[in-house]
Amino acid sequence: MTEHALSTISSMNQWRQQWMLARDNPDGFWLDVAKRLEWGTPPTQGLWGSFEGMGKGPLSWFADGKLNVTVSCLDRHARATPQRSAIIWEPDEPGHEEHISYAQLLQDVCQVANVLRARGIGKGDRVIIYMGMVPAAAVAMLACARIGAVHSVVFGGFSAQALRDRVRDCGAEMVITQDVGKRGGQDVPLKRVVDEALVGEPGVRHVLVFQRDDAYDTPWEPARDLWWHEAIAEASTQCEPQMCDAEDPLFILYTSGSTGTPKGVVHTCGGYLTYAAYTHQLVFGWSPEDVYGCMADVGWITGHSYIVYG
Repeated sequence: MTEHALSTISSMNQWRQQWMLARDNPDGFWLDVAKRLEWGTPPTQGLWGSFEGMGKGPLSWFADGKLNVTVSCLDRHARATPQRSAIIWEPDEPGHEEHISYAQLLQDVCQVANVLRARGIGKGDRVIIYMGMVPAAAVAMLACARIGAVHSVVFGGFSAQALRDRVRDCGAEMVITQDVGKRGGQDVPLKRVVDEALVGEPGVRHVLVFQRDDAYDTPWEPARDLWWHEAIAEASTQCEPQMCDAEDPLFILYTSGSTGTPKGVVHTCGGYLTYAAYTHQLVFGWSPEDVYGCMADVGWITGHSYIVYG
């Protein structure tokens, strides 16, 4: 293990050493950190360009590398430890804990990815995800990443207007939601909010609906809506990952809009995943034997980085 590839930082001296290595040789430092990932084409360029736009041009990370982020997040773990729990879900209803193995999660992701592909969603297309805190939300994010589609997760507590604004801004062609969310013993009518948001929005061709409560009265648009469980019943459990350039977009996450119009922040595949993996391990001191819990929501960057991708 090189100095660059420390698994934890336990002292100020170690932190200072890491900082100096990154400062003095950022290209080499980040190329070494990027070895944590599984690449289709390993990069030879680390940090390229400068913040001042001088010299090599605008900033890029691992520009000649190619990867699909789900291979690092899922496939390698499904190969090595298929029955290890990837997700432990504690739902709103006490006593219904669910464990999902890496093998099962990879299968679920592949099925949903194939559902998206069958509806014409492909590399670079935008998909809005408006869900509660269910494992299917992580599956939806990873399914988009599997085929190179760009997901934009909208917090499940936002209004129809906020959802509509994000659908319009990113040019979404599909929305993934669920019938109803459960939070603090209350029902959150997610699908009804989606229907309100999509009035007069012809760009969204499909709405994929995860069923959280089969007794819930869910509004339905037959020409547009499809049930998640019915769609995956016909989908293959194998899905070849779409190779992406490191600088291809992985997701768009919007600012809250509390001080103005929400702004879509684009995160790219290679640089984002490298930093998320690096900071997750160093900050939390994580090891494969640990059970790690994050109380954030996937609608925010903490949920993206430290529930799903890190």
